[in-house]
Amino acid sequence: MPQLPSGRYVEIMAERARYHARRLKLRVSATTPHQQLYPLVDILIDPSNNSHGCRGCTTFSGHTLADRNWLNQWDERDRRYFLDWLREGSQVRLIEQARTRLLVETGTPKELCYDYPKRFYSSLQRRIEALPMQRASATQWLRTLLNMRRDGIRREELDWSGLPTFLSDHPGTSMINKEAVLEAIDFSRIAPQLSNELECDASCHLSYQEVAQRIPAYQLQLAGYTVADDDIGVVRYRHQSHHYRVGNIRQRGRSLHTEQPRWFVLGPYGKIVADPQSGSHFFSSAEMAQLAADAHARETHRLRPQLVQSTTYEYMSLQGGDEYREWLVTLPDYHRSHFTAHYHERNILLHIRTKVRQSEQGERLLFIEELQSDWLQAMARYGLRSGIPLAPFRKEWVSLALKLMLMHAVKLGLDGLAWTDAAVHQLRYDRAMNPLQQLYDQEVPRVLSRLGRPWQLKVERADFKTRNPWLHAARCNECWKVEGGAGKFTTRPRYDKQQALALIERHSKALTLSLPMVRLPEAMKQQIVEHGLPLFGETLQQQTDESN
Repeated sequence: MPQLPSGRYVEIMAERARYHARRLKLRVSATTPHQQLYPLVDILIDPSNNSHGCRGCTTFSGHTLADRNWLNQWDERDRRYFLDWLREGSQVRLIEQARTRLLVETGTPKELCYDYPKRFYSSLQRRIEALPMQRASATQWLRTLLNMRRDGIRREELDWSGLPTFLSDHPGTSMINKEAVLEAIDFSRIAPQLSNELECDASCHLSYQEVAQRIPAYQLQLAGYTVADDDIGVVRYRHQSHHYRVGNIRQRGRSLHTEQPRWFVLGPYGKIVADPQSGSHFFSSAEMAQLAADAHARETHRLRPQLVQSTTYEYMSLQGGDEYREWLVTLPDYHRSHFTAHYHERNILLHIRTKVRQSEQGERLLFIEELQSDWLQAMARYGLRSGIPLAPFRKEWVSLALKLMLMHAVKLGLDGLAWTDAAVHQLRYDRAMNPLQQLYDQEVPRVLSRLGRPWQLKVERADFKTRNPWLHAARCNECWKVEGGAGKFTTRPRYDKQQALALIERHSKALTLSLPMVRLPEAMKQQIVEHGLPLFGETLQQQTDESN
């Protein structure tokens, strides 16, 4: 992030190129002149003039590189410095990212959406449905709503339901049927959407299903392999649609520890897939055999890149675990627009990073690496006067995130939830972080305990094998560096991402961390599957007690 002569800090970002192109109805091709990409590139500013150059400290200026009227209001020195900076190679390449984003194949889904938000219900709506009165005056309905708020209905649920406005528009003595009141409840504009961002897998490889299927020696001989009649062949991996099979062969009676492994690949129609370099029919490992199958599929079947889960921020996770996911909770129908610096999607209320981990005690748990709401953090830091729109779920976003993750854990058949506590984050970032302590050590346990109260759910501790998170990778323009240990370890920004992560692993000792977790009772899982969870709050309806 450059500092202008006046002391102002600015940055540019091309992540919203698709948004700007749709808004301006711009068409971009491979021959579009470079400067015509300027309307697609945002200018970010740091209102606090933070010298750390932290992307998380920046906010959108509301202008793009094409807004000359705004740039002309700058001091002459600032304007010249900024325009010269844009001509540097790294900035030219960053602006060109706008072209790259728009030239990606259209019609390909870029996100995977889940139906978990449809499992939310309105506690307010259910309470009104259970009322014995069928008709009342507007004043009586307003009093009833006030009593419900005193009895557990959240104020935010009342405000966003539209009911107070609906009733205020009627004279106090006018009579309103319960059906009309229920029809006036509308949460559609703040309905959350849960999704994972997807990206193209540039390695363009086949996705295999693990199997253990015997294959007779004579079938391998018919394909052209030189094997003995008593050799044992086993298919270990199979690709269903392209009919590739990867397996190994060993001689009967020989130990797997003493025999040199012989891996083979059978392509479509049972034909041999040989090593493209040596021409050999056998491979020394499963990985080498799969790479040969990938190359063969690319050449003969024009195998195209697959969409895979985005792993942009996986480097910030604890070592270990699998099934990494970056979750986005967005408000696609909200009437205002807000963008953050982490992602290019519109109205991201919060994002979550998770893995699936197994504890030393044997439980498989959905592990929450991070919960964060850039939108609400920006509101708290800069206030509404800075142009940041009011966000729904201001006091409910943690609860909303955890309820969605509970649904996912139940869907996967996992044993429970676990999460990083504040100590892990403070160790990673070398400083005390009181807001994180409040979030991970107080708010998350409190929400889960409330949701699980009918089943006496308790927050416990579980042990996880990982590595000491005292080092972290940091991006500096186009390079990466490694730092940590309160300044005891730092490198120059000279690595690519994978090199930085390898360096961290070499300098981080293996250890076992005791971290918070909750085990989900089967009755609670059944409740979530059959009845869902409340959109607002953590108090489940009376049907919980009846179902148990």
